[in-house]
Amino acid sequence: MKKTLRARRRRRRRALLAAAALLVCLGGVSLVSAIVRLPVHSVPDAPDTTTEPEELSPDGEENTKEKETSPEEGEENNTSLEETPKEEDSSPPPVAAYDYSQPVPESAPGAEGAFQNSLFIGNSITDGIARYGIIPGATVYAKNGLTVTNALTEPVVTSGSGRITVEQALQNRQFDRIYLMFGMNELGFGSEEQFVTRYSNLIDRLWALQPSATIYVQSILPVTAERSAKDSTFNNPKLQHFNELIRQMCAEKHALFLDAHSALCDESGALPAEYSSDGIHITKEAYGVWFSYVNTHIWGGN
Repeated sequence: MKKTLRARRRRRRRALLAAAALLVCLGGVSLVSAIVRLPVHSVPDAPDTTTEPEELSPDGEENTKEKETSPEEGEENNTSLEETPKEEDSSPPPVAAYDYSQPVPESAPGAEGAFQNSLFIGNSITDGIARYGIIPGATVYAKNGLTVTNALTEPVVTSGSGRITVEQALQNRQFDRIYLMFGMNELGFGSEEQFVTRYSNLIDRLWALQPSATIYVQSILPVTAERSAKDSTFNNPKLQHFNELIRQMCAEKHALFLDAHSALCDESGALPAEYSSDGIHITKEAYGVWFSYVNTHIWGGN
């Protein structure tokens, strides 16, 4: 009897355990099915709490002004080119380089006393400036026969102790402008290259002695047609060839080329007969014409 009761109890416990296991299995399947059937949504990122709030206008409305991004933040500026204000260019416009291969252009006439601190160096033609008093106040260092070879070493300057060289005189005074006129006596040189080389050396030395001065290299003045026709040395074709050499030298050295020849030549390129008594040296009237050209061709650069 007791054995029979125990057997029944064991069968009941087994049945209950089996039923409980079945319920657990059924519940798990339903839960999994339910989860599978549920829609899946991505979780939105949390708001960036480090972003500063939009600035509000005084009436409490949101300010729609676009916040500027500093270059350090590394953010791209999406403002269109049309919306970007253009900065005004305050720099001066580029200045064209001076063409040293061309003569000094025409300028306004120099003011009264403009040549008070100007120096003219040359041969007997330049000496006529002082002889006729063409340019009051100007300094003239000139002598008959002076050339590019002895321009600085010949004692042509009168001083308290007698005569000194141009180089010695230039060590005692600084000029604003220096005008050179050489070439007439050098037409008899055997070598054109020698003429250009010595003229270049003269300019270099003057720059060393007068670093603040503006140096004008004048062309050779023309001779009369009569003198040109009968003289194998002092004639206008040869003279103009030397003027071209002078112009080329100025272009290479960046020196100012002053075409004084054009002020005194006629349509044929010769000096008018009334401007000279010997076909070479010019009259006082011609000096006035020459100085009028010099006075209206003053370079205004630096």
